[in-house]
Amino acid sequence: MDLELEKKLFLNNIKILSFKNLLLSLSYVLVILFMVNKDSPSEEWIIFIVEQFISPIGIILFAKTALIEYETKIYEFAYIKTQPYWRTILSRIIILCVELMAVILIGLFILYFLDGNFNLLKILFGVFVTSFYLGVIGMLSAYIFKQMEVGILISFLYYFFEIFSKGKYTRSLYLFGMISGDYVSKVKLFIISTILVIVCLILIDRET
Repeated sequence: MDLELEKKLFLNNIKILSFKNLLLSLSYVLVILFMVNKDSPSEEWIIFIVEQFISPIGIILFAKTALIEYETKIYEFAYIKTQPYWRTILSRIIILCVELMAVILIGLFILYFLDGNFNLLKILFGVFVTSFYLGVIGMLSAYIFKQMEVGILISFLYYFFEIFSKGKYTRSLYLFGMISGDYVSKVKLFIISTILVIVCLILIDRET
């Protein structure tokens, strides 16, 4: 493995990923925080806010991940590079996971310094999984249909379905299980997210 080449490709992926989406996600999180009761917000209220309202940032960050070259009409050149294209996408997913974690952490730190009494790491994990799961669904759907709008639509339809059905149909895979204290569902969703990422990478590898 050429470490110098890997480093250059990794840095190039950071440049390619939309900085606007990162700023949009951060701005969205800061706006949502205004909904929180500033007088020592309880853990239950914080979980409700971040679980249901911050999680959509995963859709914002991930939906376009595998379509950047396709939408800019340079996918034929990207597909024939020395490095397999699926590795390029995997690199982007890793970068976006770090960005997602950072944005969520910023929001939770603000709540924490507002004298919020909650388990920061536990809530961080729960919200990250929810957001990552929605983002991966959007990314995979967008790649299959070659339309970012389709990926975003499918993700948000799933998101609203879970909000209004309250897990009636998904049960142990309820998207917002942390609200009821169900962290086992988060582990299951993380495993499913990982499987979906692998499926997406396999589809990309076969196509390219």
